Amino acid sequence: MKYDVVTIGSAVRDVFLFVDPADAPIIKNPKRDPKREKLIALEQGAKIDVARSERTIGGGGANAAVTFARFGLKTAAVLRVGADSDGDEAVRALKRERIATRFIQRDPKLCTGFSTLLVAGSAKRDRVAFTVRGASSSNNFSGAERGIAKAAWYYTTALSGQGWKKELSDILQTAQKHGILWAWNPGAAQLKAGLSALARFMKACTVFNANRDEALELVGGKNDIKTLLAALRSAGPERVLISDGPNGAYYADANQMLRMSADRSIKAMEPTGAGDALGAGFIAALIAGFDVPAALSAGIANSESVICAVGAQAGILRKNELSSAMQKRNHTLSYV
Repeated sequence: MKYDVVTIGSAVRDVFLFVDPADAPIIKNPKRDPKREKLIALEQGAKIDVARSERTIGGGGANAAVTFARFGLKTAAVLRVGADSDGDEAVRALKRERIATRFIQRDPKLCTGFSTLLVAGSAKRDRVAFTVRGASSSNNFSGAERGIAKAAWYYTTALSGQGWKKELSDILQTAQKHGILWAWNPGAAQLKAGLSALARFMKACTVFNANRDEALELVGGKNDIKTLLAALRSAGPERVLISDGPNGAYYADANQMLRMSADRSIKAMEPTGAGDALGAGFIAALIAGFDVPAALSAGIANSESVICAVGAQAGILRKNELSSAMQKRNHTLSYV
């Protein structure tokens, strides 16, 4: 069997805790740190009642796989989870979406990764995530694994653990050897390494995807979108996609720079998974034959649907919902 896309990344258990805004107010950072402009304040020693809680499956590799599968693409996922009940549930959740699980690894020693997300403030976009990487930090992509090279695309999300450079090298070599197109959305460990460390991987990317803050972290200098797009493109990827929350998304290739606005009338429930939904939705639409503007609109529509539900996967659009969702949303294309 040949897959349309194989995702590589994490699968985790997400636990959401919604608290009263009065118990966790949002304050401006008195130190005016540009990387920590706002803070969620909690009283030391307090016992805070949780107004509502939810348990879901998340993680970049799993979230992206669900988008591809719901868009009607043959999808497999390379993930590592623990030999525990959370790992069992992650595998079951992917199987329910008809995602091939043959490449999922079960770690006998490490637990399935998990995040506890504190959602606070009057705007549901305010949150803090406490993350335990667990088995995801030992994910091990192997180009020698039977069937792993039978794919049209690889879609790589955040990689954790000390071996991420070797894992990226294996992905790159396998993709180049077998003519597999590669989309990459790097994670915190990769961003911390800096642009010079990522450049050799970026040169092999069909699409390099980051949010605006991540792009600024890599490039430095002024927070000017045209500069960010140009700097990332100059590092080597064929195409660059930068997501920018409620401002929409930006795109660049050798011939053009575009912006697709988001629909500002959307009333967000909770933003987890928005970036995964946009990036994977964009690639899924390209695979399905959409042109770039339509693929941008599809990715944004998928992201907007996700933020209207709790968790990273509940709101992911299905193939038969996509056209209607795109028509309902007020997305406007412009040149950068």
